[in-house]
Amino acid sequence: MLRAGVRMFAAASLICAPLALAACNSAPSQSANAPPAAAPEPPAVGVVGAAIGRDLDAADQETAIAAQQEAVNSGARKAWRGAHGAYGFIEPGPEGSGIGACRDYTHKIFINGRPQRAKGQACKRPDGSWRVVS
Repeated sequence: MLRAGVRMFAAASLICAPLALAACNSAPSQSANAPPAAAPEPPAVGVVGAAIGRDLDAADQETAIAAQQEAVNSGARKAWRGAHGAYGFIEPGPEGSGIGACRDYTHKIFINGRPQRAKGQACKRPDGSWRVVS
């Protein structure tokens, strides 16, 4: 009887040992206390969210906001054209110096051929990217 118990123990060891080793060799999991990875922040609406953008539909607003962000990041004039006839351009001003410096920009939008213009501002983040603040 003792010999049968030893055989059962040996058989169980052969089955369980690989499972235990597999658990040891797995990649470390993220700690339950670690913060989740941050999702990228969407571009701010800036002046498109104000009076000049209120007559744009959602798709054209999205196009205008993306162009606005691209212009302030690059420092170069950026034109855009929406899917529903609206269009415009953004002219960023000169870049201020240092981290936290700001630059002004002008966004001109044409809706049904009528121009609308507004001025806004973007400021430099510590990582070097620009964030539209108004």
